[in-house]
Amino acid sequence: MITISEETKKTFQDRYPEFEDACQAFFRQELPAGQYKGISGKYGSYAERGGNSGMLRMRFSGGRVTKDQIAFLARAIDTYHVQLAHFTTAQAIQYHKMDGPSILSLYKECLDHGIYCIGGGGDNPRNITASPLRGVDPKEFFDVSPYVDAAASFILTLIPELHLPRKYKIAFSNGTDNESHATFKDLGFLAKKNGTFDVYAAGGLGAANPRLGVKVGEDVAPTKILYYIDAFAQMFMAHGDYKNRARARSRFMPVNLGDEEFCKTFQTFLKQSQEKDLSFIPQEYVVAKKAPSSAKPNIARIHSQKQDNLYYVEYHPLGGTPDMAVFKKALQFLSDVEDAELRLNTDESLYAVNLTAEEAIAFAAITEEDTAKNTFEKSVCCIGAAICQQGLRDSHGMWLRTVKALRGSGVDTSYLPKLHISGCPSSCAAQQIGAIGLRGAAKKVDGDMKPAFTVFAGGTYATPTQERFGAQIGVITEDNIPAFLTALAETLKTKGQTFDEWYGAHTDEFASLVSSFE
Repeated sequence: MITISEETKKTFQDRYPEFEDACQAFFRQELPAGQYKGISGKYGSYAERGGNSGMLRMRFSGGRVTKDQIAFLARAIDTYHVQLAHFTTAQAIQYHKMDGPSILSLYKECLDHGIYCIGGGGDNPRNITASPLRGVDPKEFFDVSPYVDAAASFILTLIPELHLPRKYKIAFSNGTDNESHATFKDLGFLAKKNGTFDVYAAGGLGAANPRLGVKVGEDVAPTKILYYIDAFAQMFMAHGDYKNRARARSRFMPVNLGDEEFCKTFQTFLKQSQEKDLSFIPQEYVVAKKAPSSAKPNIARIHSQKQDNLYYVEYHPLGGTPDMAVFKKALQFLSDVEDAELRLNTDESLYAVNLTAEEAIAFAAITEEDTAKNTFEKSVCCIGAAICQQGLRDSHGMWLRTVKALRGSGVDTSYLPKLHISGCPSSCAAQQIGAIGLRGAAKKVDGDMKPAFTVFAGGTYATPTQERFGAQIGVITEDNIPAFLTALAETLKTKGQTFDEWYGAHTDEFASLVSSFE
């Protein structure tokens, strides 16, 4: 569990009037959008396109949503008449299209349920990402849950005292998956079979200088992680760029210093942090629930946990935006299930964990009509420019229209890969790491500028330390995306290979296919 001191909680409460005043002024049209963003982002809230509504980003450390929080989320849907929710690539949940009073009221209620929206945006330590199935995954090297919780509690206490040049993202991997992107975050902890962590720093995506992290620690004892978190924060403040926001992310520090000097400098800050008392007692993640022996349900979305006779169920609404009636029903169901939790993933999936066979079957039935049917339909997509003020293209709308078109045409999409679709260079959907990535763009056609997407290919991230960023291939107008994917699907089906199996030996053929739709 995430715990903070009463002193820290009071600090958050004392800061609330700044957010309240700004929110009220913005919705009275007395505060410009840019100025409001500079204030509201610190509290995990942003205005939406058009300026008549906003969203609240609820951070769940490592994507873990407890039973009490599940019940609260369900009630909030009714209380605030929430019409749109989004599971984010940072393992948070956003409630969208809300008016000012609702945003403020929900923000305050979240505090009472251990949901801290503060730091959800702006130049702050952001929501920690982690392997979503930690503690229940039979394949994990060890359960990183105690260290995720300790880190999350620690960075919340740092928010009031840090003055960072840009956001600070921290991630944990259980060693067998890299769903948290631990090797290319600002700071990442990769679990090893020997019960320690390797630590990576100054990685990140984005339009400028995407790069993998630099290894700054090897075989680090799990109880020493807070020293690394503190040291990197101090180094970031000392060596980050406060003058040029385009070069202010931590991934520019190794560029400026050189990798070798960067590592030496980090060790200097680490020694300084080690003079502090940042010790903690790990709190083991325990599932007390017992279930009778039963056969594993024969449903593809249901998987066995490491705990005997308990299961988890995958739920991936298209684009990470669930049907609100289905989502509310799913939340209400889980709020009555012993030890039930939700785990959000960075690919916008959600897992219901700690279920008996009967409970797993019931949850799968509730979500059956609102979940992706194959890998392609599990594509990752940001909320898009129809909602996001920063967005260039309506990535989310394009994605939903594309799926509808391909389904309607009877296209076999089972050979297509998971796409990563970002509406702008901000890389919220991490297009660089997708087998195929799309990034919002514009393309001149017959003298007119048309909505388009830049195509990337060849990215991979699933296996830790074997990551690769994709290469830019071409630019396709939005109208041509369904036809392009249809042609690719037909090529793959003819070959009898998935995209991942096919692409390595057919990079030129893929580039030619993209070119034919440019």
